[in-house]
Amino acid sequence: MSNPQAGTRAGPAYTQRASDRIDRMAIWSLVLSILTLGGIGSIAGIWLGAKARARVDQSGERGRGLAIAGIVVGVITLLFAIGYWVYIARHVGGGHGGGSGGGGGGGY
Repeated sequence: MSNPQAGTRAGPAYTQRASDRIDRMAIWSLVLSILTLGGIGSIAGIWLGAKARARVDQSGERGRGLAIAGIVVGVITLLFAIGYWVYIARHVGGGHGGGSGGGGGGGY
């Protein structure tokens, strides 16, 4: 008789723990947004954050704040990555003009 009672107690405790879980997709959203990876991580973080937010709303898991943070941080790091790549393209890229053709060497 004590076995059926133990079984009924284990059920609600398990479902309560399921709602205490933090959604992994929300965690990865924030991690990838922070890492940036040249902008690709930011895009992945924004996408995962949007998906995680919808999933958290449906499943009742925790992590909505992490998902929103992943989206916000992803947008900010994406803007920084775009600025970085524009700077690199303008200042480090080849061809400095000059009209003489060829690159560098000082005309030797």
